[in-house]
Amino acid sequence: MEGTEKPKIMLNNTRIIIADINMNGKNLTEVTSFKYLGATKSNADTKTAEVRKMPSSFSEARKTVEFRAVYRKNKPSDKSVLQRLCTWNKRRVTNMMLNTFPFYRIMRKYQWRTDLLADIVCGITVGIMQFPSGMAYAMLAELPPVVGLYVSFFPVLIYFFFGTSRHCAIGTAAVVGLLVGSVMARFYTVTAAVAGGALNTSLDANDTIVDTGVSSTGVTDEFKIGIAMSLAFLVGVVQIIMGVCRLGFVTTYMSDPLIAGFTTGVAIHVGTSQIKHLLGLKLPRTDGNFQVIYTWKYIFLTIHKTNFAPVIISAICIVVLYLVKAQVNQRFKAKLKVPIPIEIVVVVLGTVASHFGKFHEKYHVVVVGNIPSGFPVPSVPTFHGVDIYFTEIIVIAIISFAQSVSLAAIMAKRNKYTVDSNQELIAYGVSNVFSSFFSCFPCAASVSGSSVQESAGGKTQVASLFSAGLVMIVILVLGQLFTALPNCVLSAIIVVAIRTLVLQLLELPKVWKTSKYDCFIWMVTFLITTLVHVDFGLLIGNVFSFFTVVLRTQVGKPTHLAKVSDEGVFRDPKYYVKTTVHNTIKVIGYHFPIYYANGELFTSEVYRLATIKPEALKKHIRRASMASMTSSNSLASMNSQEVSASYASLNRSYSVIEVEHAFPIIDSMHVYPMVFKYPLSHIILDLSGVSFVDTVGCKVVKNLISEYAAVDVKVWMANVSDDIWNIFEELDIVPAFKDSIFLTIEDAFNAACEEVGNLKVNGKQDEVKTISGKILDVQL
Repeated sequence: MEGTEKPKIMLNNTRIIIADINMNGKNLTEVTSFKYLGATKSNADTKTAEVRKMPSSFSEARKTVEFRAVYRKNKPSDKSVLQRLCTWNKRRVTNMMLNTFPFYRIMRKYQWRTDLLADIVCGITVGIMQFPSGMAYAMLAELPPVVGLYVSFFPVLIYFFFGTSRHCAIGTAAVVGLLVGSVMARFYTVTAAVAGGALNTSLDANDTIVDTGVSSTGVTDEFKIGIAMSLAFLVGVVQIIMGVCRLGFVTTYMSDPLIAGFTTGVAIHVGTSQIKHLLGLKLPRTDGNFQVIYTWKYIFLTIHKTNFAPVIISAICIVVLYLVKAQVNQRFKAKLKVPIPIEIVVVVLGTVASHFGKFHEKYHVVVVGNIPSGFPVPSVPTFHGVDIYFTEIIVIAIISFAQSVSLAAIMAKRNKYTVDSNQELIAYGVSNVFSSFFSCFPCAASVSGSSVQESAGGKTQVASLFSAGLVMIVILVLGQLFTALPNCVLSAIIVVAIRTLVLQLLELPKVWKTSKYDCFIWMVTFLITTLVHVDFGLLIGNVFSFFTVVLRTQVGKPTHLAKVSDEGVFRDPKYYVKTTVHNTIKVIGYHFPIYYANGELFTSEVYRLATIKPEALKKHIRRASMASMTSSNSLASMNSQEVSASYASLNRSYSVIEVEHAFPIIDSMHVYPMVFKYPLSHIILDLSGVSFVDTVGCKVVKNLISEYAAVDVKVWMANVSDDIWNIFEELDIVPAFKDSIFLTIEDAFNAACEEVGNLKVNGKQDEVKTISGKILDVQL
């Protein structure tokens, strides 16, 4: 070609510059530079370099199909699941063993000189706390207090080998204790539990009642321990299966508002169940729905029988526990190396006062009673009545894991290490299965124990071995010394422990300001858990939470975007200044999935923001055509006059109706020439926030493009992610509309502006159409 020369290849040190230069100096089409690794001084060796042409963002609008053709890699050939499972080598076996027994990695880096002393002090501190809390939570589970000591010992040993958390204190937990207690209540028989005509006449025949102060028919301690063992075994099996199947992610479906509402409701159940011990009342335990309501009903019916001795003891213990835990340990946390173990102090003082004051004989204060010394004889769970509490097995497995792994994650984040949720599932499962042979109920991470283990300076799970050692000493030697311990002292420890859970109610105003949806999830879960039942609270809370997710995607609306002049980005002009809005180009952003549930709403919102609905426009044109055809006098005039198709205004001596956003009412006797001044030429959809599109969503996109194309409005897309692109390819959107998909909003906007500018420059006078010709272009 004249005036041009062939591309030059210039060697500049070790970098080749290839340039296609216009000799007239008007255009430099492309400059590509890359390192030439094989360059020599003589330039004798010739290397070929493929220069892929990609439009520059400063000169030409970039389309996604061109971008992917240049930069997209071929899809990697991943091995199938079966191939990965069947591929074995020494490295994989070693990693599998290290992942199964994480303690090896931890102990390999253990600093014996510094970490051992810290773990010893921390372990003894945690053990002192685990002893009274274990007994208290066993009583909450309707089991003998010594069972809580077993749970604070056996699972701890197993978790040391399988757990990935260095600070979780495994043992008893209030939530698990309450759920186990609800299982026990299902086996209680109906008995005349409480003396007094008022209470007896108030009981409904459908209520399951037991006098927890005396032995109920068919529900001995041995029977309840057998149920607890079966429960621990089956919960462990479920957790192991979940861990092997890599289901550690299931807790992600339990949002923070749901967990907060659920745990607060459980705290109300726990506190309500301890009222009888604090007031010294003998109350029937009700099973089934509305437990809290019925329990408070029985409390008010028997309030006149309150024993003031346990009331006074409980009040003193609660005040002392609160002052030390909330005012001393919390306020002076930075100055105290370890928190004051006030629980063990209260237990010891309460036992001494009860023994020498003969509280049981003189004031009829219920005490713990005989605590057997030594370890229980290993036995196989009985699995009696599994069909009765099968749903509770799943609930306890998930709830105990959710509480434990959330604590583990918090501790790991603070101390800069990681935990494996799937391995944690296996660790809890193996711990439960092993301990089920030693008279234990399901275990979980203790909130208070874990907090103490971290704050006391514990480094690894070696601290848990020392805490288990202290509990072992209590089981073997010191257990008999606490036979005179009043039950109301343990109840006081429980009530003070759940104080933080109940205080979560004060966070509701903050949650309401943050998110109305989260607040509703919180309240629904809390109310159902508290008023109906714990199981229903978790189930309905999850269902309602999923419902709000669907609702958010359904009510999510697209937003109108405008260009921020100084930055070159597109934002909502309602919230940003210095935005430029184009008269005929609409940029619409959408940050929700496009699927079957919101496809219709998405379409209607695009119509609203675009200010033109294609069907309505076609109807107006059709009505205008029909009206013009009914007037024979006007028809000839209509055929002889030319009507501008778009953007051009006409200078006529007679009346002209200009149509912008709506069509006027047509008079069949007086039809005037009409100038179609479309208020819209392009619609650009920003799909950067669209996470997925289903088949219905693809149909919605196709229909939008086709409907607007019928009225000469172009619908373009920008910022299409790879996942959405793959779906578009499968459903034939990319092959059909590849020229309508741009890399960024800026590219699409510039291309639209260029088209609009060309139309204005050319005037399009050679494409003027009559209204009848225009109607032929519209797909009626």
